[in-house]
Amino acid sequence: MENYHNKHTNFKNRKLSRIYLKGQRGVRKYYDYDKLDELGFDEVYDKEKDRPIKCVFTKNLRREKLFAYLKYLKGRKVLIRDLAWKFAVTERTMQSDLKFFEDNGFIERKTNKTHIGRMTKNSYIVNKNKEKNLELNDQYLFVVFITKQDDKYYVLTETDYDENNKTLYHQKIEDFEFELPNIKIGNSKKIDDISKKIAKDIFSKDLKDEYKSIVYYNIVKGKFEEIDEYGKTQNEWWKEKDYFTLYLLKEKYDCAYGYKWLTLNVAPRRIRSHNQNKGLKYIKDNILG
Repeated sequence: MENYHNKHTNFKNRKLSRIYLKGQRGVRKYYDYDKLDELGFDEVYDKEKDRPIKCVFTKNLRREKLFAYLKYLKGRKVLIRDLAWKFAVTERTMQSDLKFFEDNGFIERKTNKTHIGRMTKNSYIVNKNKEKNLELNDQYLFVVFITKQDDKYYVLTETDYDENNKTLYHQKIEDFEFELPNIKIGNSKKIDDISKKIAKDIFSKDLKDEYKSIVYYNIVKGKFEEIDEYGKTQNEWWKEKDYFTLYLLKEKYDCAYGYKWLTLNVAPRRIRSHNQNKGLKYIKDNILG
């Protein structure tokens, strides 16, 4: 009986130690350790496919968290093996991430030796000034279309408001959401192509001659509270990187349904996003003059 208990305990410990799982095609998952305890071992064992996922690591998210962790270590020694386990990847993948950071100036590697000259754990010194250039997991592209007509600047917004829709006659424009055309992106190197596709979808024409590429970007951070399924309040920190590309159009072209031109003076009152208005203000002050 004692041998069975010991075997069962060891097997349980091995199962629980597998918090981190390798996924497919670069996606890495790891289980929520706290929820494993709440579910109970038998339930986890019987329903392994339904085990609660705490996080899914894409490459951008992994590098974002890795950079934050190295910043937290403040140059303390660390093994690549330990970093690989923490982020649920192979040591080779971790070496690739660290090489990427070194080659692009995000970190500086410091080789350490013992008092008798033997190699020991390396230290990684973070260059905080480069953090703004790091690709994040949550990245959004805002495409700004501006034109000038009758000495007024106009900007294109995306909205459900339609003054020609008779069913909306009794609703005020203030009741509707307005925002800049936007999309979530995974790779900033594709921003130009994505911007041109969005322009073609909206105006049904090629506007590459009026395209000015990326003109502004900003990192936004925040915190929100949510109550999980167990009634506990969880503080979730979030961070996103927003890119703004610009088209200076020759005229106020006809656009697809769901979009509306607003004067640049009125737009900040209709667009409720502080960060979108911040991007518009930058364009107005630094590009339009």
